[in-house]
Amino acid sequence: MSEFFNTGLSQQTFLDEYWQKKPLLIRQAFPDFESPITPEELAGFACLEDVESRLIEEHASTGPWLCRHGPFTEDDFAALPASHWTLLVQDMDKHEPELADITRCFDFIPDWRRDDLMISYAPIGGSVGPHTDGYDVFLLQAKGTRRWQVGAEPLLETRLIEGLDLKILSEFTADESWDLEPGDMLYLPPHFAHHGVAQNDCMTFSIGFRAPTQTEVLDAYLQELADSEMGDLHYSDPDLNVNASETKIDKRAMARFKQSLIDTINQSDTLLQSAVGRLVTQTKPSLEWLADEYIQDNDPMSLSTQFESGGILQRNRYIRMAWTEGENHLFLFIAGEKLTLSASYQSMMNMLTGVLPISHQQWESLQQYEGAEQVLNALIQHGGWYWE
Repeated sequence: MSEFFNTGLSQQTFLDEYWQKKPLLIRQAFPDFESPITPEELAGFACLEDVESRLIEEHASTGPWLCRHGPFTEDDFAALPASHWTLLVQDMDKHEPELADITRCFDFIPDWRRDDLMISYAPIGGSVGPHTDGYDVFLLQAKGTRRWQVGAEPLLETRLIEGLDLKILSEFTADESWDLEPGDMLYLPPHFAHHGVAQNDCMTFSIGFRAPTQTEVLDAYLQELADSEMGDLHYSDPDLNVNASETKIDKRAMARFKQSLIDTINQSDTLLQSAVGRLVTQTKPSLEWLADEYIQDNDPMSLSTQFESGGILQRNRYIRMAWTEGENHLFLFIAGEKLTLSASYQSMMNMLTGVLPISHQQWESLQQYEGAEQVLNALIQHGGWYWE
């Protein structure tokens, strides 16, 4: 079993003992690490209209903790003070393919759980304030030194500073404090309060993980239910008793309602699979335009002809894919859409939903399956793959 970075722990031991349980400091998780991107290059991405970015100033002229959203200009950066500000740029693993290699170091956790690589740059004193996150995060130091202070227990109820666009804790008590150098990494489970302050010019890579809320899951499930026959089933009460009050909704009625919802979920695995698969593969609104750039018109040539001509399919890094097993088939989800495949495709799913290019050699294996051209064409039409 693979070792979990430079800890002597196996990946499974980390998951058993630390994942969503307690923080872990990992010295030299990436030995001799050098950032593949410079602060100047990061600022260049923050100037692009289709890249999500923020500037946070702790002591702005308009008051404490000013948060501005990009795109920014050179003048915006030139006007910044010498200290106590932070630039944050989201989804850098998608905007800069070389950075995706870092997120793939966490491939022992399902891809549908991995969100993005956010990069922050800050001069001395730069911070986003003490806060908590509702998701797991690995904080990899890429340049300079950042001091992290962390609480010992998760905070499920927090008090925030009022009147800010940022969720900054009004009270914070640190139980641990560490200075992270390039290559060091800190893992934080959800809801652990933390505060990172740049000790000099520094860059931090934040590898965050998706954690849909119950509301999001229920909303996705209700959309599936509304389109199904099961959604049309009515409330029933064959065990009805004479009512004691003409207007009371009694406990037995509430129990029936509750049980009907439980029965609906228990009897409809397919609906839940569809809801979850669509939800976790939806494209972020901020990335939809970039994802659509890779969607190509149907080519009249057959796939075999294009592969034989040297064509190679590349993965659209802005599109999410996932799959799950049904009773006698597979569901493949792409950008919130669902495809139904024969169960015989199971050995091909890592190829169809993976990140490695598909060339003639892979196509020869895939086309042994019935309907292979239709399946791959559907993935191309939905933007998951594009011709190089």
